[in-house]
Formats: sequence, structure tokens, C-alpha cells
Amino acid sequence: MRDLEHLARAGVHIGIQVTDVETGHSVLSGDAHVPMPIGAVGILPMLLEVTTRMHEGDLDPQQFISRADDDVAGSGLWRHLETPELPLADVTALAAASADRVASNALLELVGTESVTRRMTSLGMTRSAILDRFRDERGPDDAPHAAIGSAREYAALFARIARREGISDAVADHLTALLAMQRDVSLVGASMAVDPFPVGREDDIILVNQVGRAPGMRAESGVAFGRRRSLAYALFVQMHDDALLTRHRVHRAFRTLGEDILEIIG
Repeated sequence: MRDLEHLARAGVHIGIQVTDVETGHSVLSGDAHVPMPIGAVGILPMLLEVTTRMHEGDLDPQQFISRADDDVAGSGLWRHLETPELPLADVTALAAASADRVASNALLELVGTESVTRRMTSLGMTRSAILDRFRDERGPDDAPHAAIGSAREYAALFARIARREGISDAVADHLTALLAMQRDVSLVGASMAVDPFPVGREDDIILVNQVGRAPGMRAESGVAFGRRRSLAYALFVQMHDDALLTRHRVHRAFRTLGEDILEIIG
């Protein structure tokens, strides 16, 4: 809280929520109801919509999906590959594992913003929204952000996935497996000593998370499973500038949160 207070006094906007997965009780909360830009964290409800429809039989995992026309820069691999089409299952893997912006745009084009919004509303996510596809530049006619979300609603969504509440076991398992491929542990996970590429052993701490990065914002939400407890969390930060010192202080706050979570669940 001290690190977050220092950032808030410097004009940085912060939303944070930490929730006990088993009991649903709030461990830490601050401006958790306020919608903020979250970047690639918004891929999560879209993946939930896609995997749910795959398990319901509305979408075929083997159907081929064409690469989106817009060659957006940033995270992802598909824009570097030669193949213009991939099976739906592979596209979801790309979106989950590397926050692939091209793959995410293709998935959003497939299922539509409205269906994702209905799914979010059914889970109580009324302050969060998928606003637009990923774009390199946003004009006056475009939404200001690809996605916005409140820390409370995203922490609650990860807790729902962990508890399989309102989500079928098959979908929860599928979604968790997809998210487990995402190995960005440079923020909250950095202070947990989480191995980004574990081989042949079970970690004491299991971290399933999603990270969003863009100029002027950082966002992470996830669930950390420990020996004593499991905590769902979300920390969304909007910076007044993108200077190196500001980014350093913001990243330090994420890592401090990781240290605090580790002390509770380890």
C-alpha cells in the first residue's frame, strides 16, 4: 500500500483488488470499481467466449481462421509467420500464449463484440468492456482503448474460473490450460520466483495470469495458487507519463504486490 500511495500522490491512477478464492472475501481493495484501460488483459473474456462456444459445439476447433488484414505491431507471432490461415484452436493458443494482437483481432471478428459483451454481463462484468480491436493508431472515430475493466470484476472472473463458478469444468480447464501458456511473469510474478518455463516438476506456486502493456498503462490480473491459500488479483495502473522513472516505480509496485501475495499463500 505504501508503494501504491507514493504512485497515487504522483498522479498515477490505480485500481487494485485481491480476493481469497475459496471464501470470496476481499483481502485488499482500492478504487477496484473504477474502469481503466487494460490492454491485452481484455483478451480473457474473449477467450472465455470462444472456448465456451467450442465446447457447446457452436465453433469447430479445427475450422480455419484467416489472419486479420490489419498488421498490428506489438506482441504476438502470427504476423511473423507465413501462413495466412490457422485452425481455431491454434489461433486461441497464440492469443493466450503471447497476447497475439493479430490472433486476438481475428477471434474478435469471429465471435463479435456483442457476444463477448453478453458473456461478460452474464458474469456480472458490467463495468468492463471490449471496445475495439487492437490498432496501432487510434483516430477520432475509433474507441480510445481496445478494452477497459475494473480490478474488482477481473479478480472476480479469475476467482470464478478457479472455483468453476458459472463456468463448466471443461471450459474452466480449457481456459486455464490456455492461460498457463502465457509466461509473462515480469510484473507480479517476478518476486514469486515463478519459473516461466517449468520442465518436469510441480512448482510450489502456480500462477495463471494475463498481462496488458501499452504506453501510459500497465495491467495484470490472475490467480496465484499456493500451499496455504489461493488469491485472485488485479492491479491496473494508468500513468500520467511514460518516462523511465515512472515505469520503474510502477513495475516496483507490481513486484511488491507479488511479494505480499507470496507471503500469504506460500
